Amino acid sequence: MSSRHDKSRQFEAGLPEFATPERGSPLSGPDAEIMRELQHRSEAVLRLATETHAAVARSDAAGAEFARRSLATQLTLTTGLIDELLFGESGESVLH
Repeated sequence: MSSRHDKSRQFEAGLPEFATPERGSPLSGPDAEIMRELQHRSEAVLRLATETHAAVARSDAAGAEFARRSLATQLTLTTGLIDELLFGESGESVLH
């Protein structure tokens, strides 16, 4: 772990809430299922990022590496779903 890492530092205060006006309201229409899937995958990314942060904060290298790999996999899946929504199945990736 880097000596620059401040173990007592918490997540940034004052960041905007992870909420949208649509959050919590029932989705309907042809894209409702895929939007629910995107919401679930996005929440998983957030959870895994938090787990990675916690493992690094407690100097748990093995736990941090496991969480980081899981985060990378989930982020790839989530980005693929976003690409599908934006560009269709054969579209370009937003990562290019």
